Amino acid sequence: MPLTYRRARCAALCLIVLLPVLVHVAGLLNILSPDPLHIFMRFGEDNTSLLDGSPGWVDANAGATTEALGTRAARQWLSGHIPWWDSYSGMGMPLAAEMQNSALFLPFILLLIFKNGLLYLKISVQIATGLAMFGLAREMRLTLLAATLAAVLDEFSGTLAWFAHGPIMPLPFLPLFVWGVMRCCATAEKNSPEDQALTSQMPSGQALTGQLLTGRLLTGWALTGLAVAGSIVAGFPETAYMNGLLVLLIAIWRVSTTGRAWKTAALHIIGGGLLGLALSAPAWIPFAEALPLSYVGQNQNFHDAHMLRPNAALLFFPYLLGPPLYAIFGTSPKLIDIWWHTGGYCDIALLFAALIAVMRTRAAARSHDRTLWPGLRYVLLGYCVITGLKALGVVPVSRALDLIPGIRQTMFYVYISPGWWFALSLLAALAVQDLRKLGPVPRPILLAALAVVTTFSGIALFQAREIVRMLLPHPGYVWYPCLSVAWTLILCVTLAATLRRARPGLATGLLLTNAAVLFFIPTLCGVRPGSPDLPAIAALKSLTTEHRVLSLNGLTPNYGAFYGIPAINYNYLPLPARFADALDHNVCPGYEHTTFDPWKIGRFCTGSPDNTSGDDWKNPNRMLSVRSAFAWLEAHNVGYVIHAQGMTIRRDHIATPITGDDRTGQPLTDNPVEGHLISARLRGTTIRRVGVLLSTYLNAARGTLHIALCSRTLCTQTDSPLANAADNRLTWLTLPTPLSLAPDETDLIWRVSATEVTRPALLWLWHIHDATTGAPQSLPLITVEFDLPEDGIQRVYEDKHFVIEKLPDATSYFTAPGCTLHPASRTELTADCPNPSILTRNELSFPDWTATVNGTRHLAGTAPDGLQQTIPLPQGHASVVFSYAPRHIGLIETLFATGLLILIVGTARQNRNVFRKRRARTGN
Repeated sequence: MPLTYRRARCAALCLIVLLPVLVHVAGLLNILSPDPLHIFMRFGEDNTSLLDGSPGWVDANAGATTEALGTRAARQWLSGHIPWWDSYSGMGMPLAAEMQNSALFLPFILLLIFKNGLLYLKISVQIATGLAMFGLAREMRLTLLAATLAAVLDEFSGTLAWFAHGPIMPLPFLPLFVWGVMRCCATAEKNSPEDQALTSQMPSGQALTGQLLTGRLLTGWALTGLAVAGSIVAGFPETAYMNGLLVLLIAIWRVSTTGRAWKTAALHIIGGGLLGLALSAPAWIPFAEALPLSYVGQNQNFHDAHMLRPNAALLFFPYLLGPPLYAIFGTSPKLIDIWWHTGGYCDIALLFAALIAVMRTRAAARSHDRTLWPGLRYVLLGYCVITGLKALGVVPVSRALDLIPGIRQTMFYVYISPGWWFALSLLAALAVQDLRKLGPVPRPILLAALAVVTTFSGIALFQAREIVRMLLPHPGYVWYPCLSVAWTLILCVTLAATLRRARPGLATGLLLTNAAVLFFIPTLCGVRPGSPDLPAIAALKSLTTEHRVLSLNGLTPNYGAFYGIPAINYNYLPLPARFADALDHNVCPGYEHTTFDPWKIGRFCTGSPDNTSGDDWKNPNRMLSVRSAFAWLEAHNVGYVIHAQGMTIRRDHIATPITGDDRTGQPLTDNPVEGHLISARLRGTTIRRVGVLLSTYLNAARGTLHIALCSRTLCTQTDSPLANAADNRLTWLTLPTPLSLAPDETDLIWRVSATEVTRPALLWLWHIHDATTGAPQSLPLITVEFDLPEDGIQRVYEDKHFVIEKLPDATSYFTAPGCTLHPASRTELTADCPNPSILTRNELSFPDWTATVNGTRHLAGTAPDGLQQTIPLPQGHASVVFSYAPRHIGLIETLFATGLLILIVGTARQNRNVFRKRRARTGN
C-alpha cells in the first residue's frame, strides 16, 4: 500500500474521530453544558445560557431516560449485576425490558458513570456512526474522498444534532448493517462458478487479489449479525425497525443483482440476521415478556399521524424557527407540537447534492462502472419519496405502508429521519464520486436540481408562514429565518458552481462545513451550570433507606434512580400496567400513565379545580380525597414528601353531590338558596374558598353575589360583583376569614343569594335523589376548598428551595407480623419468628421475582392488592435473599452463548483459511 494512501486514510480516520469532539468542545470544557441534569433536572440550580433553546435534545427523555436510568444501569454493571430491575422508580420497574434506557448497550452505556457522561455517550455514538459509514463506503469502493464525506455527513446527521436519547443509539448499526449486506453479496459473487472461471484466466497477481478479497468478504454474515444485535441492544426498537426496513429494501435489490449467487447471498444475510437475534436475546426476550403486562400508551396505534404543516420547513431549513425548543415558553402550544413532530433535519444543501447524484444515474449506468452504483440510487430515491409521502400524511401512501406490521405502532414521521439522512448522505458521496469518474455536472442537470430544491423550499416556507409570523415579535428571532435562507442560498449556488467545475475537494469541503455548522448551532444553547441543592439530595438519601419519597414539584422523575433515592415518581414506557392502574385509582385519577410527576395528589392532581364545569364534579372516577391518597401511599412504603417551597400539598376540595344532566336554572335573588354539605372529609379542616356554578347569560349579569358558610359555631360570608362571575363555569370566591372546623365536625351550612340585581343570573339546580332517603331534591353545585390538618406530619428538612416532610404512618419496606426483621439491603434480610409468618416486601410484584429462604428457592407471591411481594417465613431464624431475572433466562443465556460461539469460531476459521490461501500463493 503506497505511503501517501496510508497517510490519506489515516487523515480521513482522524477527521472522522476528531470532528465530533471539536464540535462539542464547549460542552466538554463545561463552558456551555448540554447536560439535562443542569437544564431539565436543575433541582434548585440557577443557570444562564448564551442562546435560547435546547442544546442538542428536543426530548426531555435525554435526561429522564437515557441519563437517569442509563446511569443506574451502568452502576449495576460496574457492581457486577446485570441491570434487569430498577428499585428506585415507582415501586420498582423492569429496567432492561424498558429498552429505551439502553441498559444493555455495552460498552457505550458505561460512559454514563462519568460527569458529563451523556455528552460522552453522544460523541461516541457519532464516531461509531462515522466509522461504520466509512467502512460501508470503502466496501462499495468509493474513493477515499467520497468515503470520508459519507462518513462525516452521517455522523453529523440531523437526528444526532437534535436528539440525545434512545433514537440515536441504533444509528451506527444502519451503515454497519448495509455494510454486512454488501459484503455478503460480494462474497457470494466471488464464490460463484462464473467468477471462479474468470479468476482462473486472470494473471496470478490479480487472481491472488481476488482470493484475498473473497476470504475477507466471507465475514459479511458476522457484520450483519453484529449490526442486528447492536440495533436491538441499543434499546430503541422504533429506530431499529425503521432502519431495518431500509436495509431490507437495499438487501432485496442487492441480492437480485448477484445473478445465480442470489441464494448464497440471501442465506448469508439471513444467517447473519439470526446470529444477531441470538446475540441480542438478553434485550428482546425480556422486552417481549414484559410487553403483555405493560401499558404502552399511544404506541398502540399512530395510524395516519403525520408531520404538521410547518415541519417540512423545519426539515429543510433547520433553524428557521430558531434552535431546538426556541421560545416555547409563553408562545403558542403549536410551537411545541412542531418540535414534538420532528425527528431531525435534512437540509436543502444535502438534498441538492443528493439530487445531482440521482439525476446522473443514467450516465453512471452507461459508464458500466460498478463503483457508481446506479441501481442503488433508484432504491434510495424511491425510499425517500415513498416514506416522505407517508410522513407528510398522503393518505393512499400512508394506508399502504400501514399494512407493514409494526408501522401503525411507530411514530413514523419522527423515526424515519435517520434513514432519510443516511440515504441522502450516501447519494451526496456518490455525487462526489461522479466528479472523479464522470467529470463535471452538466448545466441542465444543475439547473433542474436547483429548480427542484427551489420549489421544495418555496412550498415549505409558505406552509410555515403563520408560525414564523407568530415568532417575529420575539426579541432577536428575525435573524434566524433571514440567516437560514441566506445561508442555504449562498451554499447551494456555491456548491452548484463547484460541481460544474468538477472540483470534488471543494464540494466535499462545502458539504462538510455545512453539516458541522448546522450541528454546532444547538451547542450554543448550553448553560453555564450552577450548583444544585446538594444538601437536599443528601438529606433524601439518608432519609429513604427504608422508605420511598413522593416528589411534588421537587425531584424530577427517574432522577431518584440517578441519585440512588427510592421515589414513587417515574417516567417509563412501557411500564407495568397494574401499578399504573393502582396509582390512577388511588392517588391521581386520569394522569398520563407514562409519567407520574404530579404537583398535587387527589381529585385534581392532573389539573386545577378553578374555572371548571359541572362535568368535572360529576365524574365518579375522580371522587378521591387527598387524605385517602396519602393513606394509600403510606401503605405502599412512601414515608416522605419533597416539594418546592411555598406549596400547600394538603389542600382538598368537596362539592354537593350532583349527578346526571337533569338540571334547571333558578333566578338568583335576595331570597337565599341554602343547604348542607356533609362529609367526613371536613373534619378538622380550614376552609379558604367557596365556589358556585352560575349562568350569567354570557357575562351579562349585574348585581352582587353573596355566599355564606356556617360551621357549628361560626359563619363567614364572601361577596363579589356578578360581573366577575364565570358563565357556566365555577366561580370561586376567597373567604375574608378562613373558616376552621372542629375535629369532629362534618356538617357545613351554605347560603347563596344576590342583591342589587339589574341583569339576572341563574343558579343551576340538579334534580337528584337523596342517597340515604331516596327523596327527590334540587341542589346547586357548591364547592369548598380546604386545608387538611397536619395529622402528625413532621417537617424534617427545609431550605430556600425545598421542604421535606415525613408522613406519620408509612409502612416499612419489609413487614412480617410477629417477627423481628433485620434488613441488610433491599434484597437481603434476616428474620426471627416465634411462629410461621408471611413476609411482605414493598416492591412491585412482577413475574419471576424469587426469594431464597435458608437456601431454598421460592417464587415470590403477590399480596391481595396485587402490588406487593410476599413470601412465607418459617418458625425460627431465616435468611432471605430476593432476586429477579427474566422468565426465560435459561433460553437467553443459551442463545447468547451459542451466538457468541458461532461468531468467534466462524470468524477465526475464516481468518485461518485466508491466511492459508495467502501463504500457499506466496510461499511465505
